[in-house]
Amino acid sequence: SERLYIGTPPGVVMGLAWTANGGATLYVEARGRLPCGRVQGGMASLKAESVQNGQKSNGSGHMQVTGQLGSVMSESSSISLTYARLFMRELDPENSFLDAANIHLHVPEGATPKDGPSAGVTMTSALLSCALERSLKADVAMTGELTLMGKVLKVGGIKEKVIAARREGVKTLVLPRQNEAEYLEIKEYLRAGLTAHFVDHFDDVYSLIFDASEVPRLPGPSRGLPVISVEPPAAVEDQAVKEKESEMPETPEPTDTGSLKIPTPLPGMPGQRSEVP
Repeated sequence: SERLYIGTPPGVVMGLAWTANGGATLYVEARGRLPCGRVQGGMASLKAESVQNGQKSNGSGHMQVTGQLGSVMSESSSISLTYARLFMRELDPENSFLDAANIHLHVPEGATPKDGPSAGVTMTSALLSCALERSLKADVAMTGELTLMGKVLKVGGIKEKVIAARREGVKTLVLPRQNEAEYLEIKEYLRAGLTAHFVDHFDDVYSLIFDASEVPRLPGPSRGLPVISVEPPAAVEDQAVKEKESEMPETPEPTDTGSLKIPTPLPGMPGQRSEVP
């Protein structure tokens, strides 16, 4: 495991990606600076020297995106910001951080090109975590394309992403509802220790990844289909050990087949050397 964060601070979310070499974790980092100087997101938020209470945003904030992202992933970041702003207005109309702040969204390992729509859910979660100044629950990873209406769409490479999550010690996965069948086709020993939640709308993503006692509640019931949760399979023996044992030839137990037994010669018998004191 080469986990970048042991515990993710506010504004940081672990996503999952598919690469030519298999699955990998994909962190998304979000930080923002308000016109008054206040900075949110990261290990510690920096407070402004003076903040005018009750000041409303004029919506002049913007977002910079870095990390060598392709065109599709750049579009996902724009969708994520638009949806996160609207979602935050529903949660807490007084929180105008995403409208007013100059936000920087970064995907680490900038030398590696990245593209695809599957980071939409991850980016939106990072922006909300930054705006709320709340970390996600421990050992949570996610993947999924997000629409402007908050729908979570199917993505590819589920098996590879699950293997990457297990390698990094993830305990909880948030996946698109349409990927449930693919997940259940993965062998049990690869799903051991993982709890997977399959969602249809971002409302349920929000409810699953944050501690309900630390963030605002949803203004109404979820707008998605019911969440499907798949608990970790029962303890299974490592498949590699099973396969190794199955390849080993069975050693037959010794049996008496009536073969000739040659007795040990006694001293003095022909053919036996005797020593006389």
